[in-house]
Amino acid sequence: MDGSAGDARTAAEVASALGGPANVVSLVHCATRLRVSVRDSGRVDLGAVSGLPGIIGVATLGDQIQIVVGPQAVERAHAALALALHVPIKESEAGGAGDSGPDAAPAESPHRRPIVRPLYVLMDIVAPLLPTFVAAGMLLALHNILSAPGVFGQGSVAATVPWLDGLSALIGILGIGVFTLLPVFVGYSAAARFGGSPFLGAAMGAALVAAPFVVDAGSFPALHVGGGGSWTIAGVDVLGIDYRGTVIPIVAIAYLLTLIERGLGTVLRGAARFLLVPMLTLLLTGVLAFLVVGPVLRFAGDGFARLIALVYEQSGLLGGVVFGALYPLLVLTGTHQSLVSLELGLLATGGSFIFPAAGAANLAQAGACFAVAVLAGRRTRLRALAAGAGLPACVGIAEPAIFGINLRLRFPFIAAVIASSIGGGVLAAFNVQAVTLGAAGVVGVASIAPGSGLEYLAAIGASGMIAFLVTLVWGRSGRARALVEDAVHTVPADGARPGGLGTLDS
Repeated sequence: MDGSAGDARTAAEVASALGGPANVVSLVHCATRLRVSVRDSGRVDLGAVSGLPGIIGVATLGDQIQIVVGPQAVERAHAALALALHVPIKESEAGGAGDSGPDAAPAESPHRRPIVRPLYVLMDIVAPLLPTFVAAGMLLALHNILSAPGVFGQGSVAATVPWLDGLSALIGILGIGVFTLLPVFVGYSAAARFGGSPFLGAAMGAALVAAPFVVDAGSFPALHVGGGGSWTIAGVDVLGIDYRGTVIPIVAIAYLLTLIERGLGTVLRGAARFLLVPMLTLLLTGVLAFLVVGPVLRFAGDGFARLIALVYEQSGLLGGVVFGALYPLLVLTGTHQSLVSLELGLLATGGSFIFPAAGAANLAQAGACFAVAVLAGRRTRLRALAAGAGLPACVGIAEPAIFGINLRLRFPFIAAVIASSIGGGVLAAFNVQAVTLGAAGVVGVASIAPGSGLEYLAAIGASGMIAFLVTLVWGRSGRARALVEDAVHTVPADGARPGGLGTLDS
């Protein structure tokens, strides 16, 4: 758009092409585009909008029209269109108009399907952490390459070159620290997203991570809970549940924490509010977290583990397909932690099907990420992040790919699940099993039973290639292409705060 008079003329024509003020439900903007939610998309003339001066492009997502005008013109164009639509600017910005985060659109659209709203909230929480995820994932990938035996010879690189041993350990610590303390980072971001105190969210995440170490090591002698540092309910030590590397539990807990903090804030006033609200918020949230959320997820995870083992053992190839499809969903919810005890038992009796399937699932996430990097185009931040998230997945660290890229765009995650199920079926058909634990990726071939290494590499390679091709083809279709284009323009900058409404209403 070109100056105030030109802006007003273009805005009037855009308003007319959108069906007039009566057809517009809301108007907000992100970093590069106007986002208009309409009542009846059939009344919108997209061709007329795209042909106007200053309009770079137009995309649709459901009942939302996205008009790309560029970062320099977006605020001016937003003000002009708000005036043409008779929408007060303050009101039109209520959905996060100045927010350049990846999920500004979902927060403001009144037509957003309720079933996908939690997904957008999750992405809003994870998006600011993406650069940290990618950095930690690449460090862990490098550590796995240096420390895994059989990658470049019989022993590991670090064992062959002694001076690399300490450096390899340091690299691993720098990477694993992020994922071990993941509930702390996510707790901070989630509490900020829901409108609560970020540091209370981080404190709750820290408690979840620290609890098992306190119980096991007997630290903090002042902690005198029945059972010498444990609290067993229905056969589960609720203080000893391991939350390291999990995301969904702390998101749910941060939501509860915000509700409790707000409730206490309305009851207590003055000095009592300052002194007691944080303490009572942590106490009440902690009781619910450790006595309800943790055990429920633990029981669900154990049930999944038993069911998966039964289905796999009884169904052969079909069992591999089912487990391959389920594994990414287990990682998403954090219930894959319950597979550890099952896998240790399988390894003790000869071999585990879980490790090879995890390798196929990780390569599928990597393949989908690399396809997103191709779709994103050259010299875009999304391409760099997608490629950076895909590389760690190749050597067993899939969280950056899942939470940072694939789940955010949805269709790459679905493509990865499809590819993972196919890879799981191939692994089951050839009865590929692991005889030890390791990095579930390309370097994981060192953990596979002798004689099955080629089949393992072929299966995980096929899984990655299928995910890449499905994502690439799918990403060139209308709606998926719009999602990628939107992500290209709205990838958060380093240090970005959680976006969205910042309330519990979104």
